[in-house]
Amino acid sequence: MNEYTFEFYCGQIRFVKEFFAEYEDNYVSTTVEQTSRIKVLVIVKTLLSTQEALKHLENVFKQSKFGCALHFTAKAVGDPF
Repeated sequence: MNEYTFEFYCGQIRFVKEFFAEYEDNYVSTTVEQTSRIKVLVIVKTLLSTQEALKHLENVFKQSKFGCALHFTAKAVGDPF
């Protein structure tokens, strides 16, 4: 099982934090490690590669209640891909 850290940036970071606080599906499980005004660090456990996991999380959040209306960015932390 791989463990990655992703940074999500968003003006309405509360929605990102609440969504990923304890998110789990067939591909990933997430927990929130740290938040600030516009950034949240999400710890991800998965069998996917870094790029696949990041793309999956972006797509899952975009399909959420608020994700389709919010502008956000995400990147891997500490992993060169």
